[in-house]
Amino acid sequence: MPQDFFHQEFLRNVDLDLFNQYLQFRKLPILQLSDQNELVNQMVEYVDNVPLDQHDAILTDFISARELASDGGIKAVYELNHSDEFIEKMATFGNHICRALYCLIEKPDLFGDALTLKQLVNTTNFYTRNGLKKVEANEVLAKQSQLELELSAFLQKAEGRGKSCSADAYHFRDRVCFIAHPEDHPRSYLFYEGQKLNRKVHHPSFDVIFVYYPEEGRIELTTRMGYKKRQQLFNLFNRIVLNDPSPVPANQQVLRLDKILHSEFKLITEPEDQVDSVYLSQIRLDNKYNRKKRFIVQIDDGKGIESMLEELKYRNLLGTNLEYYTVAQATFKFQFKQFGRNNRVTAQLTAPDRDTLNETASNQLAKKYIGKWGLLHDADSTTD
Repeated sequence: MPQDFFHQEFLRNVDLDLFNQYLQFRKLPILQLSDQNELVNQMVEYVDNVPLDQHDAILTDFISARELASDGGIKAVYELNHSDEFIEKMATFGNHICRALYCLIEKPDLFGDALTLKQLVNTTNFYTRNGLKKVEANEVLAKQSQLELELSAFLQKAEGRGKSCSADAYHFRDRVCFIAHPEDHPRSYLFYEGQKLNRKVHHPSFDVIFVYYPEEGRIELTTRMGYKKRQQLFNLFNRIVLNDPSPVPANQQVLRLDKILHSEFKLITEPEDQVDSVYLSQIRLDNKYNRKKRFIVQIDDGKGIESMLEELKYRNLLGTNLEYYTVAQATFKFQFKQFGRNNRVTAQLTAPDRDTLNETASNQLAKKYIGKWGLLHDADSTTD
């Protein structure tokens, strides 16, 4: 696929000084600009005319910087950095692409870790368990090799793969992460080469992630495996890393969505967060004893919780009529003044432990409110 359009879009966000700083980082001659009005075109032309091996390395850098250039990516950089001077310099740039490229130049190791942290925060399919044993981060990290061996044995027995399984370990501010990448099941994907679609086989970088919060005794797991194998992975981590042989609770109610129908529940917001509007747009009610019996109620526009309660009342779905039903899913729609075009957020919560919120600033603000309302990741949650 022709790359001109891509790096033209990337480079229009980069000034000449930063571009030349990057070229020096790559040990290339700086660009002598002949026409300020042609800055972007001359930068693109420069990149296109470097030797092929350097050209590919440059595009890889630009792709990585573009990936980091988001609210969550820059937030990850700030979390991992320990230099006030570096943060002050980052703040002088007018956009995330410049901040990400500057980070790549000045702190390439931090850049790589920030990309990993952003991926973790951006992942929305984590399963959560609370109330586990609280173990110091250094003791958890010391179990890396044992975890690799146990994961390899588990995967070979459960799925016929994992012989070469390894797990990278990271210690971020409040959590320890293990990213496992068993490279035994290659997958194919389609890509453009020139103007044609081709297929290529690749090995995924990872497909099992554990995130452990030592001070809270909380574990988060993401994997493509089904319920039974996920539970086995929770128990494996608890036994090997936390040295606790007891089984991890299954179906833990991390989300307490039934609070939504309590008479005192309100969608209270704070003026400083500039919440234009928020309302409950959809709710799913499942029968406690027969999950095939359910009600789904959706409204296209509303205000707070009141509009949904009026709709439920109209359908005779309140009070004793819901005695045998539980709130299995709830969708909230937010609109914030402060985020410009990205001011709308849809947050879908699914019991017992799923939410669709990612790493962007607007999503994280929505997540803060869902926590304030007592619905999300309750540390005191209990099992079903």
